[in-house]
Amino acid sequence: MSEKVSVALLGGDTPQGAEFLRLALGHPRLEVTGVSARAPARQPVAERYPTLRGVTRLSLCAAAELGGADVLVLADTAEDGPQEGTRLTLDLTRRRVTEALTPGSGWVYGLPERTRSALRGATRVAAPGDLATAAVLTLAPLLERGVLLPRGLRLTELRGASAPAFGVGHDQAAEIARALPGRFPLEFTAARLPGLSGLLLLAEAWVPDGYSDRDVWSAYREAYAGEAFVRLLPGGPPDPARLRGTPFLELGATLDLDSGRVLLTAALDPRGRGGAGQALQSLNLALGWPEGKGLSFSGLLP
Repeated sequence: MSEKVSVALLGGDTPQGAEFLRLALGHPRLEVTGVSARAPARQPVAERYPTLRGVTRLSLCAAAELGGADVLVLADTAEDGPQEGTRLTLDLTRRRVTEALTPGSGWVYGLPERTRSALRGATRVAAPGDLATAAVLTLAPLLERGVLLPRGLRLTELRGASAPAFGVGHDQAAEIARALPGRFPLEFTAARLPGLSGLLLLAEAWVPDGYSDRDVWSAYREAYAGEAFVRLLPGGPPDPARLRGTPFLELGATLDLDSGRVLLTAALDPRGRGGAGQALQSLNLALGWPEGKGLSFSGLLP
C-alpha cells in the first residue's frame, strides 16, 4: 500500500471547500488531517455535513489551529492559518489566478486540458473560475485553429438562483481575457434563473466565410481527443442538470450557414468541473498520479 499524502483544508465551511473535502475523503491516496471553518469551531464534520456520517471523525477547527500537511488546500481567504503546503499549495479562492496566468510567477493555472504539462510536478496551483473554465475550453481551440473570428464574441452565463437577476459584465472577465489566446473585445451578460441547476454558457461568435459546423467539430475533436472529462455533443445540447457532482464539461454548437453566426454552448457543475473536482484533477497531475483518480462519479441516472 502506497503511503498516503496528508491534506489540510482551510475553509471547509465554504461551498468549494466542502466539495473538495467530500472528494478528498474518498481519494485512495489522500488523508485529510485537518479542516478549518470560521464558525463554529470544533463541530464534528459529520454533524455539519450529515452525508459524511461514518466517513470521517474529524472536527472543524479554527484556521489558526490548522496543522501543516503535505498538501494545503485554500478554500477561504483567512490569513490566520497556514498558507503553504510542504509539497503542494492548491488555491480555490481565485486570489492567485492573475499570478498563475503570469509567466514565471511560480503559480500554475489549474486547467488540465490547457496546462497539463505545467501541472505535472507543480508546487503551487491556482484553480480557475467556473465561468472561465467553460469559456476557455469552449473558445480557445476554435480561436487557435482559426475557426472563429476574433470579433463579436458575446458570452452569456446562465446560473441557478432563488430569484431572477440579470446583469452585464462579469467578475471573471479579466481572467477569461488573459487565459484565451489573443486579445480582442468580449461582451458579458449574466442571468440568474430559478430552477436552473449548474452553469450553462452561451457563446455567440462568427466563423469565416466558407466554414461549416464540420470545421467546428473537427477542431473540438482534435483538441479534446482522449480527454476524459470533456464530452462533445454534436447531436444535442448540453444539460448542466445531468452533470451535478461530476468533473465533466459538455460542449455543443449550432451554426447558421447563411450568416456565419455560431452559438456555442457549454455546461458544467460549478463545484465539480468548475471548482473542487477540477482542482483534484490538478492535484493528481501535480503529484504524479493518474489525473482521474478519485473522480470516477459519472453522474446520476435521470
